[in-house]
Amino acid sequence: MGKRALSLLLTLFLLLSVLAGCGRVSQDFYYDIETAPVNLDPQSASDYSSQLVIASLFEGLMRVGEDGGLEPAAAERYMVSNNGLTYRFFLREDGAWSDGTPVTAHDFVYAFQRLFNPDTNAPLVSQFFCLENGEEVLAETLSPEVLGVEAEDDYTLVFRLETYNSRFLYLLTTAPAMPCSESFFTGTRGKYGLAQKTIMGNGPFYLSSWETTALRFKRNAEYRDASMTAETVRLNILDKMEDAGSIRQRFLEGRTSAAALDSLSGLEEGIHAASSENTAWGLAFNLNRAPFSEKSIRQALLYSMSLGSGESALPEGAERAKAVIPHNIRLEGRSYRESAGDNLLPERDAEQALSCWRQGLEALGETQLTGLSVIIPEGGGHETAFAYLAQVWQRDLSLYLTVEVLPAAEYQKRLASGAFDLALTSLSGAYNSPHAVLELFQSQGGGNYWGFSDSTFDALLTRAETDSNAEEALSLYRQAEQLLIEEAAFLPLYYQSEYFVMSESVTGIVYDFDSRIVSFQYGVQS
Repeated sequence: MGKRALSLLLTLFLLLSVLAGCGRVSQDFYYDIETAPVNLDPQSASDYSSQLVIASLFEGLMRVGEDGGLEPAAAERYMVSNNGLTYRFFLREDGAWSDGTPVTAHDFVYAFQRLFNPDTNAPLVSQFFCLENGEEVLAETLSPEVLGVEAEDDYTLVFRLETYNSRFLYLLTTAPAMPCSESFFTGTRGKYGLAQKTIMGNGPFYLSSWETTALRFKRNAEYRDASMTAETVRLNILDKMEDAGSIRQRFLEGRTSAAALDSLSGLEEGIHAASSENTAWGLAFNLNRAPFSEKSIRQALLYSMSLGSGESALPEGAERAKAVIPHNIRLEGRSYRESAGDNLLPERDAEQALSCWRQGLEALGETQLTGLSVIIPEGGGHETAFAYLAQVWQRDLSLYLTVEVLPAAEYQKRLASGAFDLALTSLSGAYNSPHAVLELFQSQGGGNYWGFSDSTFDALLTRAETDSNAEEALSLYRQAEQLLIEEAAFLPLYYQSEYFVMSESVTGIVYDFDSRIVSFQYGVQS
């Protein structure tokens, strides 16, 4: 064939390609995260950004559906024994890793053995202590082979529990329960999850690039769901970008497809929005050092606490809170807050507050407290509401606090390192259960930045989680919540709704208001 004829054929081919693409809208989506993921190893990841990425790259036995309920994912179906201690999962035989190799029950067994290997240093392993022999395997007093996870064959997986766990099916949707290919893991030579080339998943996307300022996903051709619509996703890492701006600002400018916001202020009509009152804001103390290690000092602030006219200055979408757990939390399908009651706070008592204050100062050997500060996350106007409460403490107790308003990354760093006296902080569950909020105060818990440790509180949570009687579990959770307030470990101030918004041309992106995980695979852009 002559060069001229070949050139004409190529021109015709390109023209037909362009014409075929006319009217087709690219299914590419953009989303902002505040901080970079630490690592993408599902068994050792604990930070939010890492878990958000892992949710797109991997698929567990179960997943949270669009309606908030649980549904099989890598599993086709499952069976639960009458006593709730044995779970049998039948895996999909068309499940595959992004390199095309099948996902089998053995991949899940290996993942759980890694989770309980002390060398993995898995921060969330305690959530799975309900598994048979789990704590003994972690302590290396028993071999990994006796852990309560077994592959009966390539596509049948059995879990044996030592104790009933009301949220076990949900736990199978979380990062630590994702499968792991032993051959791929071994081939990474200790760098699993630390770079784009050392992570392989079985989810809707694969990681096509991992740069300082962004991660990019592309559609996984091996993923078995033909109804998937999204093709690419770009996650922008704001704290690594110069002049990135806020998540709100960038969404308003049309630079992202969707965003999770604490208000709808400034947003024009035409956007798609959903909301949930899923957050409790309040004050948490650093209990690892004076003066707030002294219970009487904390109780003085509790009895003196009053927002007064400051309620009118609460952030948009907020309402006064008088308990720890927000209204979105359910227990066995019922509103926990309605069942447990809305008000667990003691009545304001200025005299009792002053008595506790003097008692605390005497115990500390002090006549007054100075040089203390409260850290507050930047944005949202939280410092305005706190100012009213600070005035009450100045008047009643002569306590003067320096206010430090910090960017998200610096605020989180200060919390995690314990470099704070008092923090205005938010509590919300990574899953929908009272346990999800209260475990943030459990001894040795991964999110327990405050140093709260109480054996009675821990026992109440353990009993509540393992009690199959819903009414008894409700009573136990309420007692644990009340104990937090009586110990003045957390002073609730207000509940706030969160909003998930999509631009007018975007639909189908799903946001779980409990875990704050975003599912992009069914996103559609018109």
